Amino acid sequence: MNKLQHIVNNKWFPAIFFVLAISISVFQHYRVFSLDVIGYHSWRQTQTQTVIDNFYKVDFNILNPRLDDLHYPDGIYRMEFPLGQWLVASLYKLFGSHLYITRLFFYITTFISVFGMFKLTFALTQNKLTSLLTAWFFLFSPVLYYYSVNPLPDNLALCFGVWSIYFWICYLKQHKNYLFILSCIFLTLSVAVKLPFIVFGAMYLSKFYDKQADKTINLRYVLIPFFVMIPSLVWYAWVIPTWGGNGVVKGIIDNDKTILQLLDIMQFNLFSTMPELLVNYATVPLLIIGFYFLFKKLEFKNVIHRSFVFIGILLIIYFLYEMHLIDKVHDYYLFPFLPMLFLIVAYAIQSILSRPFSNLKYMMLLSFLVSPITAYLRCNTRWNTESPGFTKEYLTHKKQLQQLIPEHAKVLVCGDGSRSIVLYHLQRKGYSLGTNEMKEKDIREGLDRGTTFLITDCNVDTNQVLKNHVNSLLFQRNDVKLYTIKK
Repeated sequence: MNKLQHIVNNKWFPAIFFVLAISISVFQHYRVFSLDVIGYHSWRQTQTQTVIDNFYKVDFNILNPRLDDLHYPDGIYRMEFPLGQWLVASLYKLFGSHLYITRLFFYITTFISVFGMFKLTFALTQNKLTSLLTAWFFLFSPVLYYYSVNPLPDNLALCFGVWSIYFWICYLKQHKNYLFILSCIFLTLSVAVKLPFIVFGAMYLSKFYDKQADKTINLRYVLIPFFVMIPSLVWYAWVIPTWGGNGVVKGIIDNDKTILQLLDIMQFNLFSTMPELLVNYATVPLLIIGFYFLFKKLEFKNVIHRSFVFIGILLIIYFLYEMHLIDKVHDYYLFPFLPMLFLIVAYAIQSILSRPFSNLKYMMLLSFLVSPITAYLRCNTRWNTESPGFTKEYLTHKKQLQQLIPEHAKVLVCGDGSRSIVLYHLQRKGYSLGTNEMKEKDIREGLDRGTTFLITDCNVDTNQVLKNHVNSLLFQRNDVKLYTIKK
């Protein structure tokens, strides 16, 4: 181990290590850069990409994120602060509109997050090997493996969140005020990009009342983060009232599931989502070992330990509050858990390395070698053009459909529950109805907004509401049909 430690401590070793990790990841993702937006949660991906496209084509004002669905006035729909989308659109202004630029932006963001985990772990352990291994396992988290190259603002929020924790730990060790301010700035950026990352703000409470120091309440650790976060809070105070029936805000208060269903969701996320997607099956043994050592050596008197305990408590509260929405499908809602889970993995690595004759080192080596493979096997099938996550004819015949619909024509879309996927692939604006919302008044509203084409994958022959409004059939492939509309 001394010889290995000597190699690791060489200046060139971290650079070679990261080049190796990035090269493996690039090799695994190479084919994805040539693919259109497909796969798991295509609705969220197309929604993000649509905002990017509209910043580039329609309005570059960062305060006016637009969708193609005309349900919203001028298509403007404000949710998270669209910093990531706006930055990608800025790159479009420089290099042209190309989806691979979007993928590359979020991919590079992921690598910055990985480097942040390396820096954070090193700040905690002062052990380069532990830090490099933690960064490796973090990079090959299956959920990060999948979303790293997909249009998703959560990726940028995670990056800012990791660095906010890093600067806070540096502040606790060095007591330099600029590090505290940097932590607050990165946290407010993280929260602006995705609200759930506000849970990381709990770390500042570890210094709010320090019994070991002066036994007084120190308001600066609440007031300074609050004042730095005012721009993000103002944004959400402005936009949340416009969200209408969005269940994210009401959380469990708006729950429509039974206790048994909620317990099922809880056990599924604990025993399936966490080991399979968040951590990686190959890395789970290290997580379990990390929990074991953590409970043995956790010291609440330690301000760093206390910081992570407070974050952990708020993460659990967040999960319980949004559990009915997270359900068994919204894995990216759990991004805020990633830094904490992999710091527990880091603790396991540090504990194993500190034992000179531990056989667990062989298990750790096996996890290291296998984790890229298991991440690939778990998530690579999500990019499947034969099963893209929606009716595949919208993907395979998108060019033909775009040629049939004039550029500025408005389209009535029936049967797209996402309200974003079909309009994105058509590259047209229109009025999108969900699967169960094809009522006469909804279609009439679409007609009143100037739609001239109707596209659907529903059976028009058995749907009298649709049948009453269609005119000429312009296109049909399997279930997908494009019509002109009767006025």
